[in-house]
Amino acid sequence: MIINVFKNSQPASLVIIPVFMVAMWLLGWQTGGGLIVQNPMPLYNLVLWMMSGAPAWFPGLIGFLLTTAQVFYLNHIIIKHEVLFKNSYLPALFYMLFLTFIPQFLSFNPVIITNTFLLLALDKIFRLYKSTNPLPLVFDTCFLIGVATLFYLPAISFFLLFAISILILKTFSWRDWMVGIVGLLLPFFFAFVYYFWYDGLDELKEKFFLNNIRQLIDTGGLALQGYRITLVVITLITILAIIRIRQNFYKNATRIRNYQQVIFMFMLVALLSLAFAGSVAVYRFSIVTIPLGTMISYYFLAAKKAWISEVIFWLLIATMAVNYVSVYS
Repeated sequence: MIINVFKNSQPASLVIIPVFMVAMWLLGWQTGGGLIVQNPMPLYNLVLWMMSGAPAWFPGLIGFLLTTAQVFYLNHIIIKHEVLFKNSYLPALFYMLFLTFIPQFLSFNPVIITNTFLLLALDKIFRLYKSTNPLPLVFDTCFLIGVATLFYLPAISFFLLFAISILILKTFSWRDWMVGIVGLLLPFFFAFVYYFWYDGLDELKEKFFLNNIRQLIDTGGLALQGYRITLVVITLITILAIIRIRQNFYKNATRIRNYQQVIFMFMLVALLSLAFAGSVAVYRFSIVTIPLGTMISYYFLAAKKAWISEVIFWLLIATMAVNYVSVYS
């Protein structure tokens, strides 16, 4: 029933999304992680400073507004660029679910802000396809990735997504790479000038080294806190989604196939970014929610047997409920 509401883009979807997000943030803010302040990057540190005199609930309100806007914006991107073969609110539904799937995701943390910039970058990446003037889009994409990195260091890995995407979506041009590198480095240049002017280069260096590179992707942050079931369920459903996308891949137009490849690479790069996380905090896994929600929405959109979709959907809901019950128990 819920699947059909979102699959057919019924107006009720527009009501369910904000109501659900309000409920989950009210619940998750009490059980999640509150305000994350550990080893902040420069721009995230600026946000924390701006919030220092605000009421305790204010970061939760900003987190709610950001994530709710992201839910609608992702769905807008998918529809505008026709990434899926049919318009629906399923990407919004599953992105919303995965954003709230684990209580620790509902904290005010740098990944929440980073996801906003990644969505903006993804929108511009899709616009590169057959663009007659790609250089401004290239610059904007890499500049957004650079800004995101000043909130959350592992976001630097998404320059790899840009590099792969321009190979998928357009012919090779050395100017794209040069402009992209300039766009990526410009936010770092601004940060360097600021810290140099205020004699804080040691502080800037410390922030980058405290957010050091991990050599292995560590899923222990989930498994050790009782989320093995979550990993298993989401992994199995993701595999089903990949199989379904593969089965229908060549039935789509070239443009849609290219966009779907970009989404798949987004997933791989998001997983790779976990290797750069200097922390094993659970919230860092929320960086995979954008491609994950999009890919799984394709599976449900293409499903021919409604009852199977409903069973899998309620399995997700049950797994999500277990995550929250385990926090209270």
